[in-house]
Amino acid sequence: MPHIRFRLSAPPPVPGATLFLTGEHRSWSSDPEGWTFREEPNGAELEADFPEGTLLAVKVRARHPDGTVTEEGDAWGGRAPTHQAVVRGDLTLDLAVAGWQDGRAGQDRPSRSAPPRETVTLATPWGKQTVKLWWPQGHDGALPLLILHDGQNVFDEGPTFSGESWDAAGAAQRLADEGLPCRIAALPVNHERNRRYVPFPFELNGHDPGADEYGDWLRDILLPYLQERFGTVPASRLALAGSSFGGLITAYLGLRDPGTYGTLGVFSPAIWPADFAFLHWLEGRSDPRARLWLDMGDHEGGSLEEAAEIVNLTRDLAVRLRPRVAEFHLTISEGHWHDEAAWRARFPDFLRWWWTGMRRA
Repeated sequence: MPHIRFRLSAPPPVPGATLFLTGEHRSWSSDPEGWTFREEPNGAELEADFPEGTLLAVKVRARHPDGTVTEEGDAWGGRAPTHQAVVRGDLTLDLAVAGWQDGRAGQDRPSRSAPPRETVTLATPWGKQTVKLWWPQGHDGALPLLILHDGQNVFDEGPTFSGESWDAAGAAQRLADEGLPCRIAALPVNHERNRRYVPFPFELNGHDPGADEYGDWLRDILLPYLQERFGTVPASRLALAGSSFGGLITAYLGLRDPGTYGTLGVFSPAIWPADFAFLHWLEGRSDPRARLWLDMGDHEGGSLEEAAEIVNLTRDLAVRLRPRVAEFHLTISEGHWHDEAAWRARFPDFLRWWWTGMRRA
């Protein structure tokens, strides 16, 4: 079994803190036992064995003397992406930690991505819902509309889970500069993500899904609000998109409400909940006027073997979905992990594909 040596370089946290490794391989546990870095003359190190082909996604955390835990961050106290590596034989992995997450939460960090132009708050059956709006400067009226799930990851990096965003505004602005403008409405989600995005009862939503309630609100409240404010947009110029569970709810709502969304962007869909209930639900569902984009990376899993199985599942899903829509596109991206960096890389191609279809309509 390959032997991995992790070498850590990091600014010191509070005195007496214990530095340890967590990650996908530990289900992101905050228990340092067995994964604590030891001090060596050249810095802190940790050694462990992993099976060949493991896809490592790890972070460093610090347990303070009072028992609280702080995760590594960027130099401005915000979130940081995972350290990633493919285990192919013995390996030394250098973990450079820029800082620790703190009360600044990255607020002073120079922005790498464009923020939304406006944020509004709308009422929902489950409370208040933030809607982040963006449109290209100089373009008004009833532009093609894209609704994105996981809106906290869409624009600037500050509120994201991993310190990376989709840079949706940057990609859309480049397309607008070519004469292909659109409007984006992004919907941040909170701790109820598993409930809002998974339409089937399973452990992580407490066997109490709220996806249909979420979908009803999108169709009956959000869309009328946006169309009243910015102008009516026909379904052929309306898109819905998201990744992981956001990809699942996109496919589900698109086929649940045929004729509502002209294009569905299904990025890296997580279709496994409730023993792949989505595949059974698909039977008899279709939208003969919709276009559907499906994609997956070939590094989405805990190992290369598991990732290959997920790619095969995605190809099988493609076979099931293709006859249910008017137009279908599948992309399998080499070297792409299950993260915002990968979706950011694929998002511009999706936008162009969406616009290409509208031009032909």
